[in-house]
Amino acid sequence: MQDRQRRRFPGWFRRLDRRRLFRTSAFRLALIYATLFSALSAATLGFIYWSTRDQIESQVDARLRLETDYLINLYKSGALPELLEAIQRRNQIDTYGRFYYLANNESAEKSKEKPADAVPLKLKSVRTHTTRNMGDVADLPPGSPRAFNPVRVAETQLSDGLKLTIGHEISDEQALLDHTFALVVGATGMTLLFSLIGGLWIGTSVLRRIDSVSRTASEIMSGDLSQRLRVTDRDDEFDEISTKLNQMLNRIEDLMKSMQQVTNNVAHDLRSPLTRLRNRLEVTLLEERDPEVYRSVMDEAIGDADSLIHTFNAMLSIARLEAGIDSSQWTETRIGDLAGELAELYEAVAEENGELTFYTDIKSNPVFHCNRHLIGQALTNLLDNAIKYTPHDGVVCLSVTGNSDAFSITVSDNGQGIPESERERVFERFVRLENERNSPGNGLGLSLVQAVVRLHSARLIMADNDPGNTTNPGLKITLHFTRKPPVDKRPRGSKPLMA
Repeated sequence: MQDRQRRRFPGWFRRLDRRRLFRTSAFRLALIYATLFSALSAATLGFIYWSTRDQIESQVDARLRLETDYLINLYKSGALPELLEAIQRRNQIDTYGRFYYLANNESAEKSKEKPADAVPLKLKSVRTHTTRNMGDVADLPPGSPRAFNPVRVAETQLSDGLKLTIGHEISDEQALLDHTFALVVGATGMTLLFSLIGGLWIGTSVLRRIDSVSRTASEIMSGDLSQRLRVTDRDDEFDEISTKLNQMLNRIEDLMKSMQQVTNNVAHDLRSPLTRLRNRLEVTLLEERDPEVYRSVMDEAIGDADSLIHTFNAMLSIARLEAGIDSSQWTETRIGDLAGELAELYEAVAEENGELTFYTDIKSNPVFHCNRHLIGQALTNLLDNAIKYTPHDGVVCLSVTGNSDAFSITVSDNGQGIPESERERVFERFVRLENERNSPGNGLGLSLVQAVVRLHSARLIMADNDPGNTTNPGLKITLHFTRKPPVDKRPRGSKPLMA
């Protein structure tokens, strides 16, 4: 039995659970459409069949009506012998498969005894058209093959008891109708069959895509976050969902890697200040010292504690930004004014650091809906890094260009810059380049900048400020902001208030 099933069904169909296939919404929907389409096709073809049948019967009845009218006119004229002769002559010819009968009952016998002029000229007749078997209305030899042939019969009851019967054999027409009916049944069956096959194909296709998603989800649940949903070239709704889910998985994987990296970096970077703090306190307690020494040690311990608190606050700020918290603090902000305030502050900082030139190039004052504090904090981190890593006689520039629909903020310097191979890594938390290990900081500044950029749906571009300079190529970081279209937050169905 199993061997027969293996030979009967293709491999892809055997791999699928057929009971599960029949429970899929795609198969049920295809079955419903197949049934409705088959019923509609059957109704249409049935209407064509019955219309053809009625048309054939109408044409035959019209010809029978002409023959009946001719014979009745002979009867009305009183020419009964001519009527009988015409009937006999037509029965002998039988060219069109017709037969003619004039009933000879008691009323007919009585009419023979009457003179010819006694036959009424104005007769009331009742005419009917029916379809019967040839043997029921015609005198045929026993065992005649024509006994069951269909005949269209026109019967006319005359006023004196006579009955005129004219029959027309419709075997050819019935054969055409039978052939048409067979075509109707066959076309309906083929429509239903192919619809079911299409439903099976659609159901199996959907089921294969769902199984692929299920397998990938199982692998991801088992811990392999590198797995992604398969995206085909068909660009259908499954591909659209797979693309969105893959983007979500990329984000989740980045967050998981970031969390793991943060855990490792926190353990590594916070161990040194904690160890240094403990050792300093332990050494201080080994022997009696002057109060000034204790005060100095306590001040240093407080400085180390402040550094740790600052690191944890920066980590919390990044986490809040990535979670989208504090969105209620967004206001319409003039970016040029904000950049000008920061420029005044850092001009003084640059003067304190020695021969360092700081200049601004604020060409516009765009209005942007944002979190003013976060934008200011991001620019502060960029300016801090620029001043920190720019040598003496260096130049730091802050510029703003664009309008309220799209604008850019650029911070540039002519320091050592960042190698292109390290530009993606510097945005990770606690990452510091080798030449920065001895400088103060915790490696969270650019991570915070990137979180602010993502929160405002902006773009961050990092490039060399002087690409041709191999010694001090500098660094130029540009933040591109674009105004989002307004979103109607009114409930559905609500109407705007009209003044």
